[in-house]
Amino acid sequence: MVRTVKIECGISFRLRESGSTKATPITCFVEFNGKPVVKIPTGGKILPSKWNPEKEKPVGGLKGLDHQEAKIISERLSFIRSVIENSYREYVSAFKSYPNKESFKQQVIKAINGNGEEPEEPKVDLSLISYFEKQIKLSREGKRLIIKGPRKGHPYRENTVLSYEGTLELLKDYIKVRKKKRLHFEDITMDFYHDIRSYMFEDSRFSLNYFGKVIKHIKLFMRESEEEKLHVSDTYRSKAFIKVEEDTDAVYNDILQLQAIASVDLTGHPGLLNARDLYLQGAWTGLRFQDYSVLQEKARVVGNFIHIETEKTGVFVAIPILPVAREILERYREEDGTYRYPKPISNQKLNDYIKTVGKMAELVHPVTISVPDGGKRVKITIPFHDAMGTHTARRSFATNMYKHYRLPAQTIMKITGHTTEANFFKYIRMTPEENAQFILDTVTEKMALEQIDKKTD
Repeated sequence: MVRTVKIECGISFRLRESGSTKATPITCFVEFNGKPVVKIPTGGKILPSKWNPEKEKPVGGLKGLDHQEAKIISERLSFIRSVIENSYREYVSAFKSYPNKESFKQQVIKAINGNGEEPEEPKVDLSLISYFEKQIKLSREGKRLIIKGPRKGHPYRENTVLSYEGTLELLKDYIKVRKKKRLHFEDITMDFYHDIRSYMFEDSRFSLNYFGKVIKHIKLFMRESEEEKLHVSDTYRSKAFIKVEEDTDAVYNDILQLQAIASVDLTGHPGLLNARDLYLQGAWTGLRFQDYSVLQEKARVVGNFIHIETEKTGVFVAIPILPVAREILERYREEDGTYRYPKPISNQKLNDYIKTVGKMAELVHPVTISVPDGGKRVKITIPFHDAMGTHTARRSFATNMYKHYRLPAQTIMKITGHTTEANFFKYIRMTPEENAQFILDTVTEKMALEQIDKKTD
């Protein structure tokens, strides 16, 4: 009796450890003569969570691999399938029998790799640096999306990506200075935390707030990589592995100072005039520099409100046009009614110009502030105008609305974007004496009104 030899073979791709929490090899199983008889390494590895066992291919999309990574693996598996099918058919057609298992295996491996050796399984890159690079790339391509907050489901903004890149470059410098080969996920320990803190403060003189931002980014990407099953290190979750912040004693302009700034005669100084108007728009709208400096391209005036989507939070807000802001808007209004706004300039230029305007407004009284120095803060005394900067405008709005106009904190927070009153009260500039005076004046005025009401009853 002549034995029938099937001209087709069965080919399937399976994971070596389907329940693994780490990337595991993809193996090709070849069936002929009624059973799986040959296992061929593909040279590829993948996380089980990124593999579709039914379709025997990588999972793409938001929950899967990056498109390019999935494409590379899929094309590799397709190539291997084609080599096996052709090799099997050629043998069966020529010899009318099933091939020798070991010989067939070596023949296929040689065809796949150009030699008779099994492909080396690629090592999983457990480098935090490479993960930073990957997430930055995905963020810039719009494939990594925000998962919570008002911009949930939206891509990250360019400023955020640039901030990630700043942390990445700092970590690369840290590795170089500390003469490390790499920075693995398992290297993120409390020893690392204390060492990078020492590096940033003692070696490079960074501020405490910048250190806090770096730790924030490290914790973020450690969490995301842990969710991808790339590691099981969890020291970053420790309460001691903290993102620190420092209270600042930045100045603000009170109402009289803002009036003095607005009254400076800047005839013949168009650059200073433009900068002054930009600054005052910030002081009377509560917007951040990145918003009040680009009103021309982002804002829409409707009646008594400026409508704008804020750059940092992506939230649409309606800003009331207060008298000073209205006066500035009208100066920049075209005959057809179009608002042109002050010309945008860089943060650094506005910082320089507003110090000059402040000096011209005679805001020269000495003020003592603290500045970062090696993870600590040291006191220095400088003229008030030298302490002014682009962010002083927004801080002035928040403080004046609360302290001078006595608006509720929650009302002001709708404009400034603060999410908690605790953060808001850290932000506004009130000394303990001013706070006590605020309470005294408010209660006294309230009692006086109650007395008037009693007399009129």
